[in-house]
Amino acid sequence: MRIYEIVLSIPHGSTYIPEALRKRMPHPDEVLLQEPDLYTDRIYNIKGPKIVEATASRIISDVNRAPDEIYTIGQSRSMGVIILSTSNQENVFETDPSFEEMQEWIAEFHAPFHKELHRALNGSRFLIDCHSMWSVSPSYREDKGTLRPDIVLGNRQYTTCDAQTTKYFRDAFLEKGYTVAINKPFIGRYVVGTHCSRNGTPGIQLEINRNLYMNEETLEPDEAAITRLNQEFREIVEGFCLWSEEHKPSMDLCDLSIENPL
Repeated sequence: MRIYEIVLSIPHGSTYIPEALRKRMPHPDEVLLQEPDLYTDRIYNIKGPKIVEATASRIISDVNRAPDEIYTIGQSRSMGVIILSTSNQENVFETDPSFEEMQEWIAEFHAPFHKELHRALNGSRFLIDCHSMWSVSPSYREDKGTLRPDIVLGNRQYTTCDAQTTKYFRDAFLEKGYTVAINKPFIGRYVVGTHCSRNGTPGIQLEINRNLYMNEETLEPDEAAITRLNQEFREIVEGFCLWSEEHKPSMDLCDLSIENPL
C-alpha cells in the first residue's frame, strides 16, 4: 500500500461556528471548546494521505453522527448530529433551533463532508478516522468516571477491518509505550460505519487520550507533546503501508479479545 492510498478523516477538529449562531449560545468560549477534538487537526496532519476535515464545530453538525440522529430530550441531547446540551447537561442555545434550522445546518456542513470523504476514498485502500477523547469518561455515559487508556481503536466489532490489521495498530502503539484498548469504550460511529462497514473500504477509528497533549482544565496545548504525537502517528502510518504489502486479510485471527498469546 502506498501512503497516498490512505485517507484520514478528522471529523471533530474544527471550532468554527458562524457568528449569527454563536450569538444564540449563552456560554463563554471555554465551555463551547469542550466539545471539539481540539488540536487533532495538528496531531493527525501528516504528509502523504488524503485528509478530509469537517469545516464546522460538531456542535452545529457532528459528521460522525447519522444526519437523522436528532435528539431533543434527555441526556441524548448532548450526543446527536446537532448538540443541544453540553457535556454538563446545560442547554447550548438560549432557545433550541427548529427542526428546519437543524436540517439546514446538516445540509450545509454534514453532507459536504461525506461527499468529499466519499470522493477521497475512490481508489483509496484504507481509512483512518481520527479523534481524541477525555481522559475520564464524562457524567452522561454509562461508564462515567472511568479512566481511559491512552489509545482506543474502534472497528465496529471487526466489521471495518480484520483483526490482523487491528493488531498492527495495537502493537504499533504498544511499542511506543501507550496503553491500548479495542472497541472499549468506542467501537466507531457513523464515519467508519458508513464508509467502511457499508461501503467496503477497510478502516479503523482512532481515539487519542487528551491528557497526553493538553491540559484538560485550561484546554492549553502541550506543544512538545503534539509534535511528538504527530511524528509518532506519521511513523505508524508509514509502517502500516509497509506492513500491508506483506499481510493479506486473514480470518485466522478474527477477534483480539479472544486472541491466543503469540
